[in-house]
Amino acid sequence: MSDSGVGPVFVEGQAQIVESFADTTTWIREQIWVEAEFDSDGDGALDRLHAAVVRPAASDDGLQVPVVYESSPYYSGTAGSTSFFWDVEHDPGTPPPPRGEAPDVQTRVRPGISGSHVETWVPRGFAVVHSEAAGTGLSQGCPTVGGPAEVLAPKAVIDWLNGRTTAWTAPEGGEEVVADWASGRVGMIGTSYNGTIPVAAATTGVEGLEAIVPIAPNTSYYRYYRSNGLVRNPGGYPGEDMDMLYDYVNSGDPDRRGWCTETYREGEMAVGMDRATGDYNDFWAARDLWNDIDQIEAAVLMAHAFNDWNVMPEHSVRIYAALKKTGVPCQAFFHQGGHGGPPPLRMMNRWFTRYLYGVENGV
Repeated sequence: MSDSGVGPVFVEGQAQIVESFADTTTWIREQIWVEAEFDSDGDGALDRLHAAVVRPAASDDGLQVPVVYESSPYYSGTAGSTSFFWDVEHDPGTPPPPRGEAPDVQTRVRPGISGSHVETWVPRGFAVVHSEAAGTGLSQGCPTVGGPAEVLAPKAVIDWLNGRTTAWTAPEGGEEVVADWASGRVGMIGTSYNGTIPVAAATTGVEGLEAIVPIAPNTSYYRYYRSNGLVRNPGGYPGEDMDMLYDYVNSGDPDRRGWCTETYREGEMAVGMDRATGDYNDFWAARDLWNDIDQIEAAVLMAHAFNDWNVMPEHSVRIYAALKKTGVPCQAFFHQGGHGGPPPLRMMNRWFTRYLYGVENGV
């Protein structure tokens, strides 16, 4: 409860909308930059990740609230073109023809980063946090497309929510911001790329990440872009590959893009993705979340459609089956739709209420 006696309400294991929490005019909104544990853009300073918080006013009145958190490389815009895809007319085992140059992503900045989940969860007594992936939008660093920076970036935000790292009011300098309103219990959610990131964060074993809801997540970049030694493309995107995805989301600081591109796209990716053979190698192994599944402790509610030809259902099925054997709390919602499609709200509500508030069936 807050000092004024206002607190969350639960009925049959679900958090209910509370009138005072639902008053949008009282919501507290913050924009911060969280210090990560890596320097992915090689400038000699730890990267700071752009994040935004929306929380009920009672969280400034003594009520500590859990967090529903989504991270994405898409929030500040994408290349929005297919002119730089690979030419799929290319014989297996031969060097691929060159592809076109991607247009520069014009960074789009929006207040609060994103409005997703806010109207659903803040009225029910949760804070909602969004963060931009490293090297996108106002986050420092480079896009690494499944690389260490992408895995460790959400961990930094969760660490901040638990008082283990620092956040600031600006990307450089600024005043320190403390999440003393947070209970420390975090649930991540997202669809497609945004659904991959919660699984990646969970493989770090970060303390405080209690539950994730990955919807149509890509759990292996090899299985996404390769198949048994052949180059494949996600359904609907012929010619897409790892380096193309890098260009597609590269919306970060224009002054660092050249260094990032030379280091990651033209360096690590150009060699590791190996379009000539399509073989599994160390590059792909490092971007296969299956290899770190034994580190997952967060409760997992997965969702996937059987008719998803973009991220094939096997991406969720294999992770779900493995987690069931490890004893991690795990449920799956499979349906007959296409790419995306979340579990029913009541299902997600029970999941977050149980693992973030610790309420299962009580009122």
